[in-house]
Amino acid sequence: MPNMSQYLKEDFPKNISINVGASYSFKNYEKIKEWCKLEVEFYTSIGENNIGSIFNQVITNPLSIRFNQNRNVEISWDDFSKELKEFISSTYKRQGFIASRSKEGKFLERLNKTNPKIVPGALLYFQQKTQPRSGAQINQDTQRNGQFAAYLFDNNIEPDFEEEKRKYEDFYSEIIAQKDKLLEELKNAKDENNSINKELNNLKTAIAKKFDEEFDRHKIKMEEAEKFYKSELAVKEAVTYWTQKAKNHRIYSIVFGITSGLVMITTFISIICFGKYIIGLNLDAPDGVGKKLLTQSGALQIWVYAVFLGALTLIVWIIRLLVKIFLSNLHLLSDAKERETMIMTYLAFEREEQVLSKEDKDLILPSIFRVSSNGIIKEDSSPNPIMNIVTKNIGE
Repeated sequence: MPNMSQYLKEDFPKNISINVGASYSFKNYEKIKEWCKLEVEFYTSIGENNIGSIFNQVITNPLSIRFNQNRNVEISWDDFSKELKEFISSTYKRQGFIASRSKEGKFLERLNKTNPKIVPGALLYFQQKTQPRSGAQINQDTQRNGQFAAYLFDNNIEPDFEEEKRKYEDFYSEIIAQKDKLLEELKNAKDENNSINKELNNLKTAIAKKFDEEFDRHKIKMEEAEKFYKSELAVKEAVTYWTQKAKNHRIYSIVFGITSGLVMITTFISIICFGKYIIGLNLDAPDGVGKKLLTQSGALQIWVYAVFLGALTLIVWIIRLLVKIFLSNLHLLSDAKERETMIMTYLAFEREEQVLSKEDKDLILPSIFRVSSNGIIKEDSSPNPIMNIVTKNIGE
């Protein structure tokens, strides 16, 4: 990209980290501006307004220019961030700036609260430490150290710079070692946490995959079960229908068979009883029944024959009808049993692969699904054998 102006409002791809006596990390340009403002306020708070103005001139303003300037060549973010870090570090060292969060900066803030008059001298001392020293400057430093030693002696303090320096360096080394140890422990904890998170994510992915596989497997099984259930239900309905139909026809055949037998027996007994009654009639009977049914010669009157023959014809027709219904139910019972057996046999063959060929199915299916008859002989009409006999006798 030719310039970095887009990052004036957007977050950086990677944080910019610097160490200028204290560590700072910036995730966007606003954080850099905020840091510059705090550094200027630090110098203002210790009475060094001039240094704050210099800070704005040599760091704050150039940083803004670097983000807004157009470049003739492409530059990556890594190269640009490296350029910014080198610029800030070199400017801090060249100008002798003291970071507000450094141990020196914090010391200056405390000193400003207790004895602000000596803050400029302390600041100058810290600035001179960062600059290369010449021979005359080294002599000045030695003279200053001697004056400081005399000051301590005058206040009943025996200075031992080398020993104090050694103690301080040992203490500082211990702090650094502890810091490095803590950082290493934090890094190990972070790596362990990342490893645990990775394992958890892998486990989560595996569980989700296993769940999806189990869900798909159970879904397929449910669909197969539903299909099988519907198929079995259809088969069961067909077989149940013909089984129930056979059961009904069996009941009907028994009922109509018994009814036909009872009617025939009743008719036969009635004829015998009627014959005995007729034989026992007498013209001189007190109730006058003999005169109504018999002629003077003792024979039955014509209308009695007519009533008897008509009743007998009706009874015989009813008996024939009952017998035909009985035989029809026997026929339908046999047909239902046959269909039930054929359907169950066909389905048993159908479950076995490659048992039935297309020709076998074409032969079997029409027999199973043929139209069912009612089993009744349809040539029947009102019975007339006896009437034909009577008509024939009258004609003769």
